Amino acid sequence: MDRRLEWILLAVLLAWVLGLRATQLDQPILENYVGRQIPTAMVARNLERGSGFLHPQLDTEPTPNLFLVEPPIYAATVVGLRRLTGLNLEQAGRCLSALGATLAAWGLFGLVRRREGPAVALLAVAAWSICPLTVRYGRAFQPDMLMMGLWIAGLELLDRGTSRRVPGLFLVALGLTMKVTSAPMLVPLLAILPWKRLPKLLLCLTLLVPAGLWYVHAGRTMALAGGSQASAENGAIWLSVLVPRALLETETWWHAVRFTLLRGFTPPGFVLAIYGFWLGGPFWRQWTLAALAGLLALAAKLHHEYYWLALAPVASVGIARGIAKLWKARRARRIAGLALALVLVGWSHAATRSTWRTPPEWASWDVAIREIERVVPEGESIVAPEALLYLADRRGCRMEYSADSIRRAIREWPGPHPRALEATDLLDFYGTRGATFYADLTTEADPDRRATLDLIRRNYPVVVDGSGVLIVRLRALRGSADGR
Repeated sequence: MDRRLEWILLAVLLAWVLGLRATQLDQPILENYVGRQIPTAMVARNLERGSGFLHPQLDTEPTPNLFLVEPPIYAATVVGLRRLTGLNLEQAGRCLSALGATLAAWGLFGLVRRREGPAVALLAVAAWSICPLTVRYGRAFQPDMLMMGLWIAGLELLDRGTSRRVPGLFLVALGLTMKVTSAPMLVPLLAILPWKRLPKLLLCLTLLVPAGLWYVHAGRTMALAGGSQASAENGAIWLSVLVPRALLETETWWHAVRFTLLRGFTPPGFVLAIYGFWLGGPFWRQWTLAALAGLLALAAKLHHEYYWLALAPVASVGIARGIAKLWKARRARRIAGLALALVLVGWSHAATRSTWRTPPEWASWDVAIREIERVVPEGESIVAPEALLYLADRRGCRMEYSADSIRRAIREWPGPHPRALEATDLLDFYGTRGATFYADLTTEADPDRRATLDLIRRNYPVVVDGSGVLIVRLRALRGSADGR
């Protein structure tokens, strides 16, 4: 292939990767995994308001509620990009993830080109560009795609030779510090470095030092901070993940099927990736096995779709190798390969259309914000879903509805914890902790949720009930004699 044509095609593909994910930057961050996007956005907004890098804060009570799961590198970068570009915070976050996906595509091209040639490298970038996982989380307000971009770009720089090792190692270390769950990527790093085994292992341990220092800081901060017990709860959950009980649960394997075969890579993509995997060289096999080992280690977390991103780079290479191999085969196989590729494009489009739409259950979010501004005085503590608290820019208590989530929400508060199984139990508890209003959306509620909302209507004075919004009074306002 002519080198000039190769670079033109690469530029077009990279522009496509960026442009596809940067479309509709002003869409509210309510699609896909809201439970990860919203806390990240809260941390970013509070960083901009001066919370401090070492004390990333959420807007949910009790305060201080520190989000110490990871260092807020992504959130801080979002704030910097917002100040640089003038975008609002949510737009900057989406744009940063899109840039991360583009950086990953650039790095993947270089890694594949040196091992498989330019045609397979371009096909790998094309597969990466339409992979449903990379589309969904390449525009989400969370750190996973930027982490992938830093890692893959760092590997590419290291793979190029001696002169680029320092920036390459810096990018790898930054990605590893951003999310220590990316540690399985150290396996392809070991394969790339030309040194003997011991120096490479020592280097990997050195790269883990910044992440280790953060978690030492997190442990000390949790012991001294007081306030919310959410960080301690998260720490306990992560320690429990290390016990591989989830591997024995049927639900874990259903998640594996759903997120790889159906939502993640689509059936034609999965078939092509498996075919290409068996044709691949040792580097890609080592990378694949390391990613799979990491997923097995995180089995209890695999209901979170974005962890399956670990397989996206090698799946893209497998798809590219599969298509290239079929194209060089006899006419029947060539037609089969072309058909699979076309079905892959169509299926990927169908699988990702919803990411540019606000989910139906959040259709009245803007009405809810206006009603909260109208009826809830500034400074009053409000109970609402975490996403609604963020969108309304209010501090308050996180509303939950399932029994397990209700108990976990109560455990985040210090002191004795009442037995609570119902949403009204949680509202009563929050009322004793100073909350004065409850607000939520009522559109697209399932039968169980509708029954819960009806129970809330019967037990508390209704302030707003219409246009998909319910707001009730939990207790008297401060300085007022009325209320429940």
